[in-house]
Amino acid sequence: MTPPNRKLIWIGDIHQTAEFCHAVESMSGDIDIQHFQTVGDALNATTGNAPEPTIICLAETHPGQIHFHNVFRLTQHWPLTRIISVGSCLSDGRRRSGPVVDGILEVPWHDLPSRMKVWLQRIDSGTPSSLTYPPTLRRDERWLAEAKETQPFHETSDQMTRATVTVAASSHMMAEAVGELITMAGGILVHCVTGKPAIRDTAEVIIWDLQDSPESQLEWIRLLATQNPKRILALLCSFPRSDTARAAIEAGATAVLGRPTDCEAIRGVLFMAKTALLASS
Repeated sequence: MTPPNRKLIWIGDIHQTAEFCHAVESMSGDIDIQHFQTVGDALNATTGNAPEPTIICLAETHPGQIHFHNVFRLTQHWPLTRIISVGSCLSDGRRRSGPVVDGILEVPWHDLPSRMKVWLQRIDSGTPSSLTYPPTLRRDERWLAEAKETQPFHETSDQMTRATVTVAASSHMMAEAVGELITMAGGILVHCVTGKPAIRDTAEVIIWDLQDSPESQLEWIRLLATQNPKRILALLCSFPRSDTARAAIEAGATAVLGRPTDCEAIRGVLFMAKTALLASS
């Protein structure tokens, strides 16, 4: 069931873009989603006494769809609502190289469900996240703010709700790099593996850096999921596509994140594990 008073307004395409269908489906249990095709439709559909949405998401199927004047109209109407943009595979290259639209946070479609969990948890607790940084911050300034805010968990943290994590990657250097990110995000790193993660691995979370498409590893993903159906399995892939992400999730993966990833997306994966640990305690 979606928690009350959480509303996301999605503006733009959903049903004709497989990446957006996947993202919306993954978020549907966390937040109520209202869909409008244009900014004008969203503004015309609201009433004077309606509460402000929690988040507004502008969907971009290809570069150049989002314009600052539309962001300004939304900000005038809902001054306290955070605005983000999400791009399909076609716009992902421009997102990586810039420039970005002023006043909004750009998020890749594959990381959105994971980061949404963190945002909503931070909103509920009153703590900051990338969503609450000033909208005038440039992308590099957001990265710096995130790095300053992120601190390793101390031994005094509640060990019962900190997930144990195994990291697997094609090289020892990459496994160590992802492992450092896990520690910064609050996970308990127990194994760094070069190659495939072991089928009988005992960690509550496996982060597997595949580099490329997960298509060649679907059978191993099925084996991992079958051996421990309650385990969280997140895959890191370069330029994930909707068809390969869906195939990986149908095989048993919990989430597919893009490379390079960030601490907030990893936190979302760990939050899934924390929720499961609390439910079983």
